[in-house]
Amino acid sequence: MPNRPSVTAFVLLFAALPALLPAQGGRGRRQPEPPKLQHFTFEEGTLQSDKLRQEGAGYFAYLPKGHGDDTNKDRQYPWILWLPGFGGPYDFQGRGGAEVLDRLRGEGKIPECALVVFKAPGRRPRTTYMNGEAAGDIEDLIVGDLLTQLQQKYHLSDKRSERAVMGVSAGGFGALKIAMRHPQTFGAVAVHSAAILPADPEELGGMTETVVLRALRGGLEKEFGTPIDKAKWAAQMPLGLVATKKSEDFAGLQVYFDAGTDDDYGFCEPNEKLDQAMTGKGLLHVFRKVEGGGHAWSSPTMRDNVAASLQFVGLALQGKNAVELTQAAKVAAEAAKDAAKSGEKKSDDGGR
Repeated sequence: MPNRPSVTAFVLLFAALPALLPAQGGRGRRQPEPPKLQHFTFEEGTLQSDKLRQEGAGYFAYLPKGHGDDTNKDRQYPWILWLPGFGGPYDFQGRGGAEVLDRLRGEGKIPECALVVFKAPGRRPRTTYMNGEAAGDIEDLIVGDLLTQLQQKYHLSDKRSERAVMGVSAGGFGALKIAMRHPQTFGAVAVHSAAILPADPEELGGMTETVVLRALRGGLEKEFGTPIDKAKWAAQMPLGLVATKKSEDFAGLQVYFDAGTDDDYGFCEPNEKLDQAMTGKGLLHVFRKVEGGGHAWSSPTMRDNVAASLQFVGLALQGKNAVELTQAAKVAAEAAKDAAKSGEKKSDDGGR
């Protein structure tokens, strides 16, 4: 019988990221200035919850211009929750996300909405979006007190159809698994370079548990058991959730995810497996395999990826079938591209 992996094996792939990815706003680094935006205002705040075991949890809110006007005091705004990866919560504002958000709103390509970036607690604001972490029960925080506090303070919509969650890298994993585990909480989920792990913990293989333990500092035994309980593990992994749940469990959840073929951590292949699993289960979704794309914010395609996902989410927040419309737009774009190539060929042939 093969040796069962211990619970600390869970975050090996995540544990490798902090040493390799740039961390905005960490100790000894200057936090980026709040972005200068035309269509949004920027506000920073803190979160309070008995789900937290460390201080420092907070958020960065991008609110539509005019949000605070008396004429809008009774209006509820659709909104997006952004879960950052190990690069940190400052990446969205420091590496182009805020500018993309502002530009799309100015061009009318997304509806009037708010976007809130989650900031994990602790000296280094990083999380695997699990309960049982040293910092606290992060999943419960997100689907509980975080939603309640933000909706009350900023009169954001509490309707599932007007609430979306997005994320990148470890945050992409968190957004997918939270949306799938709580399908009545968010109407749409869109992620980039998601850190997808196998549905079976025995497929992890070759994990350096000392590195993982040092990064995680323990705490997940209650969530997974020691050794890892396969059913509990599958209940936390997007691939496991797709395999074990019924398709009707995800009814109404609109899903987008992308991954670059040149992802430094090899996350393209597991994202492709998730695409195949969802297709086999009949789950409507959009997966974009980005040729030449890298990992998360280090990828030169990231701004374009964020633009594509924000437009997908924008359609969902307006009550539209974002999957169908996005796929139709892709087909139309490919047809136009083929037609242009055909026209060029005919022109060349006629010139001979």
